Amino acid sequence: MVVIAGNRVPTSDLASALARRAEAGSIRVTVVCPISEPAGGLVVYEDSRRDAARVRLELVLDAVPGTVGSARGMIVEAGVEDAARDACAQLLPDELLVCADLPRRTFGGDAVERLRIRTGVPVAVIGGDAAPSAGSVRSVLAVASGSLPGTALIDRIRMRARMSAARFTIVCPSETQHPRFLRLAADVIREAGIDGRAHLAHPNACVAALHAVQEGIVDEIIVAIDPRTPRRRRARPDWIGRATGLPVDAVLEVEEALLEEAA
Repeated sequence: MVVIAGNRVPTSDLASALARRAEAGSIRVTVVCPISEPAGGLVVYEDSRRDAARVRLELVLDAVPGTVGSARGMIVEAGVEDAARDACAQLLPDELLVCADLPRRTFGGDAVERLRIRTGVPVAVIGGDAAPSAGSVRSVLAVASGSLPGTALIDRIRMRARMSAARFTIVCPSETQHPRFLRLAADVIREAGIDGRAHLAHPNACVAALHAVQEGIVDEIIVAIDPRTPRRRRARPDWIGRATGLPVDAVLEVEEALLEEAA
């Protein structure tokens, strides 16, 4: 069985679907995570797109119930339909489960039927619009105020981690994509004991947040605001909330800024 983990992955619904299929006997599951193309002609850094796909893969593999015989995953540089077609051609599954919003075409007919014809196997779409269940692991996006996560943001992430199970993606707006900055950000997160990944993003915090939501699975957002950041690049929580439709929690890096200025 092949699972396409696209831009919508209702893990509880997927786990239930796999468990029902495993009742008839042991099944083998291959999870395929496409690296999505930037939406609306926007420029999105390749590292952030690949990181979003990696997070989706981890979430889905974690959701696979123990009754499933075996599960593995892969990340592919293709759209949902192309990834499904290639996976079915290589793996010859008995069924294809799709967790994604299938693209609509004006004269393309039913998207599921079109995908069934292209792959030659039965296709089922799993809960494309389902909300995450209360007991599931939440995916939290944290937007730093600069190329490194600040102390206030780290403290807020720790606080959020104590509330319920969550996995964090920290995007760091940066003018440069130099690997040294990424290593430093990763070191900060690791030393803080946070279960999460970091990647460098668009220098405008609002754009960085929008890109991350478009490319990955996000249930809620935390944004850090630094008064030293130029206004045109500063995070605007209200705007991000309206643009994404997600709850946004804001934290000020004021104390850190004042200490640095005093020094």
